[in-house]
Amino acid sequence: MLGIIMMRIPRFLFSSAPTDDGTPGAEIVLPAKRRWSVVLIAMGVMMNLAQTSLAGSLANAREDAFGFVVAMLSLFVGTALPFLLLHRDRSPLLVLTVTAGATVLLPLGSTSTLLSLSALTARSRDRRLITAGTTLTVMAVAASYTKDLLRPADWSMWKLLFSDQGTGVDGVPARLNVGMTTIVAAAAVWGVGMVTAAVMVGLHLRARALAHNADAKVHAERTRADELASNLQMQRFADAVAAEAHDTLAHSLSLIAVNASAMQTQTMKLASQARDAGDASLEQNAEALVARASEIRRQAAGALDEAHSIIDMLRHPEDAATMLTPSQDTALTREALYDIVDSARSAGMSLDTWIDVRDLSSLNPEIGKIAFRAVQEGLTNARRHAPGKRVSLEISAIPSNGVVVLFSNATDAGFDAHGERKDAGIPDTDVNGAGVGNADVSDTGVSKVNASTGGHGLSGLKERVMRAGGTCEYGYDARNDFHLDVKLPFVPLR
Repeated sequence: MLGIIMMRIPRFLFSSAPTDDGTPGAEIVLPAKRRWSVVLIAMGVMMNLAQTSLAGSLANAREDAFGFVVAMLSLFVGTALPFLLLHRDRSPLLVLTVTAGATVLLPLGSTSTLLSLSALTARSRDRRLITAGTTLTVMAVAASYTKDLLRPADWSMWKLLFSDQGTGVDGVPARLNVGMTTIVAAAAVWGVGMVTAAVMVGLHLRARALAHNADAKVHAERTRADELASNLQMQRFADAVAAEAHDTLAHSLSLIAVNASAMQTQTMKLASQARDAGDASLEQNAEALVARASEIRRQAAGALDEAHSIIDMLRHPEDAATMLTPSQDTALTREALYDIVDSARSAGMSLDTWIDVRDLSSLNPEIGKIAFRAVQEGLTNARRHAPGKRVSLEISAIPSNGVVVLFSNATDAGFDAHGERKDAGIPDTDVNGAGVGNADVSDTGVSKVNASTGGHGLSGLKERVMRAGGTCEYGYDARNDFHLDVKLPFVPLR
């Protein structure tokens, strides 16, 4: 029967309607709290049982079988009905409709319906839904009070409230101390007050929820504004760094390239003059200078391109991901390895290499780029800090063993009479890549050196390797040779 009644309720009661400002009536985010749910359910069950027990007692006294069956049905429904309040978050109007319908049809209390009205008012700003819910509640309260007032005094809660003390219990018939008009008026006033209170409680909860939502929105907007301000400040700083780099580093590299080109032209003239003079030794030296000047110009031009790329990344961070994507020049390929090794040898480096790379096509490009950067950093480190020394480079990339880059080069460093390492210009780090104090030689034969001159390239490489799940160790051994060991996992291409 309840289902039939619910099917005849207009569909607009379950849909969104315009609010006062013309916008769709949105539900308020007001999650039900467990402790309040327990209290509300207990109140609903208690009032339902009170009305059901009075109706059952009357049916039993009158030997009314149908009334007794209705009372028993009301007992089960009245016990289960308040548990619908657990669903007041998702379907407040549906909960109100069911509780109001049951209250109208059965001898139940109106508490569950009043609580459902509060839940609906708190969770919806739709005027039509709230008006419909209030109407249903008024009908349910009126029906519940009317059924109670129509029962004899001994089985009416309202009449028992206005009966003389000591009557209505222990078999003593209830004796009213006021007229029925007064009792009906009191019930009407109380009913109107309860409906009004239910609406006011719902409005209070709604206002509190809206205030909480507004505070959360303000906090989110403030956080977003702070993030934008921080990003703007960082971008301004990046722009300043980019401008400084463009004015200093890029300009200096351009001058190096220009001077190298001029030196190449002059040495070519010198070689031509030596050839005309028949001086073979001078001609050979001049040609070597021409080749060296050409290499310097090429490297300066490449460094200038890289500097411009970094400057562009600082000025346009949104494009940094694309710029940092491994390219043909920075990928770990045989061609790139051979090119960088040939360039190092052309620059005069005495370089021994052992290269064993397999299945590079299946290697993740990010891992390959980090490994290639390790090769670049090792060659740059040896060229800067150990010029003229023999350098050993081993590179292996095998799926079962990972990607391994091993560097070693002799240095001019030694130990003085106090056991402290003499400065050789090598980045001042220990075997784990961390700056340390004055030097000493550990039991493992790897020395720790003075940490006064930096080594940011190797420390930056170590961070990138560790983020990729690899290891990076560098430092001196007992023979004063410097080592750089990089090991990366062979992550397959996805």
